Amino acid sequence: MRVGIAGLGLIGGSLALALRSRHDVRGFDVDPAAREAASGEGIATVDRLEDLIPAEAIIVATPMRSVLPTLAALASHTGGAVILDVASVRGPVDAFARDSADGTRLVGMHPMAGRTGRGFVSADPALLAGRPFLVVPTARSTVEAMAVAGTVARDAGGVVTVCSAAEHDRLVALTSALPLALAAALAASAADAGPSLATFAGPGFRDTTRLADTSADLAEALLVANAGNVVAAIARMRTVLDELERVIAERDASGLREILERAARGRALLG
Repeated sequence: MRVGIAGLGLIGGSLALALRSRHDVRGFDVDPAAREAASGEGIATVDRLEDLIPAEAIIVATPMRSVLPTLAALASHTGGAVILDVASVRGPVDAFARDSADGTRLVGMHPMAGRTGRGFVSADPALLAGRPFLVVPTARSTVEAMAVAGTVARDAGGVVTVCSAAEHDRLVALTSALPLALAAALAASAADAGPSLATFAGPGFRDTTRLADTSADLAEALLVANAGNVVAAIARMRTVLDELERVIAERDASGLREILERAARGRALLG
């Protein structure tokens, strides 16, 4: 299958590297340096978005702010290609698909994978291996388009789960956006600690604040574009923090133990 990839950053680059052994992969990025880096790793690249066509599938892996403009640019001349996008928030793409008057076949395909490294230089096919790929149908999905999405996701090493846009955004707010918000809050609360922070901070603090190094563009996309679900998730977390603060202040050992047991049950859900 001929697969075009628009956006050769961390996820797009990892997809290109993961898929090239099974498919004819061609990539495009607005940044010439990204195209050059991909070419240096043996990925065929093109100089214009439209040169990804013809293809059986085109994956839109641009930053979130560019997803809708890229979809719009592709929509009028896809040549029958199935368009897959890896946007981490589905609501805007879902609305785009509902409002689209053309025959574009569009399916969401969000791999639940990432790291704080950025750009093609951080791309790694192992990043996707065994990770959930959330395949999200839109008003422009067909049975054939869903099958293409499943094939691409599995060939990239992913484990396919089909869900709605609403369910996707609710769960991603909890599993991706909320940890990012909490890491940012924790790191910001320690920002005045000065040089001694590096001396005293152990693995727990470093691991817990890792997501605070997320790029501002990605953080904004995860938090603001899904604001309703993220605010609800933060509110639920605030309730638990208030409860935790109370039992600690009151030296309520049994209440503290109950919260910790709840936390252990939540952690156990991860397997």
